[in-house]
Order: sequence, then structure tokens, then C-alpha cells
Amino acid sequence: MKFFNYLVIIALLFTACKKEEVQIQPEENISVTDSLKLTKKDISLVNYKDIGLDVNTNPIISNWQAYLNIVNGVEKIKTPDFTFFNADVDLFNSSVKDFEETIPEDINTEPVRARVLVLKTMLYKFQEIESLQTSTKQEKLLAIQQVFVALSNLNLQINKKIEKDNQTIIKPY
Repeated sequence: MKFFNYLVIIALLFTACKKEEVQIQPEENISVTDSLKLTKKDISLVNYKDIGLDVNTNPIISNWQAYLNIVNGVEKIKTPDFTFFNADVDLFNSSVKDFEETIPEDINTEPVRARVLVLKTMLYKFQEIESLQTSTKQEKLLAIQQVFVALSNLNLQINKKIEKDNQTIIKPY
């Protein structure tokens, strides 16, 4: 019983002690940086091999308007301007659909169509990640890298196709 009395007294002493409330004074000059905002410097640090089109591809590519629209949209990512992906979803979807359906006959081969499909997938993935509010900066940068790599691989495949077509191999017979 004595133990119980001591326990009650100790409990009363702890609850009866004066509790001091600590007031936190807000600081006047607190600047919050947006850690999700992508800058031109962040995008310039993305690691990929930028492969451009060869001069020999100009006659074919200059008439492929859907490709030029997609390339302009991807180039705007570097600034970072994502209006091609965010502004009008129907326009973006129709541009990507035209891009896949209007491949010029001179380069319409399985490897080129495969690269077009990969680029289309990466564009949709980037658009989705960019439109989500919960996407992190790293997820956005990874999606940007995937778009850049897919475009470079498409350009490489177009260059290979045109180079192969321009080769004249003399057979000995």
C-alpha cells in the first residue's frame, strides 16, 4: 500500500508542475526554394549522347512535318518550356499520332518504326510525369533523359538507313 501511495504522489507532482509553452517567433526573411522546379542548369546536366541528323537526310525529313513538330517540342524541354506537353492535350496527342502514321516511305522500315514507337512511348511518359503534382525532380529528369535518348536513337537509325541507301556496292560478277 505504501508503494501505491508513493506512486500517486509522484504522479501528482509530475502533473502539477508548471508547463512552459515555447513560442516560436517566425522569422521575417525565410525564403523557400521550390525543389521541384526544373532549371536550365538541371536539364543541361542530363547525361545522353545528342545525335543529330546527317545532311543527307534533309530532303526526306524537311517534308515530314510531324517529326519537325516533335523535335521542336523536345528542343523546348531544354529551356525548360513544357507548353508543348501541357498546353493542349488533344494537340499533343494528334501530333504524336501523326508522327507515327506519317513516316516517309524512304525511311519506313522496321528499325525506324521501332524507334518511333519508343520515342512516342517516352513522350507520353514524360507528359504524364510532368502533369502529375506528386512527381519528384529526379523522376522528371529521368523522363527527360529518356526522351532525349529516344530522339537520339531515332536520329541515329534514320542516319543509318539513309547511309545504307546511299552506298553503292559493286559486285564482282
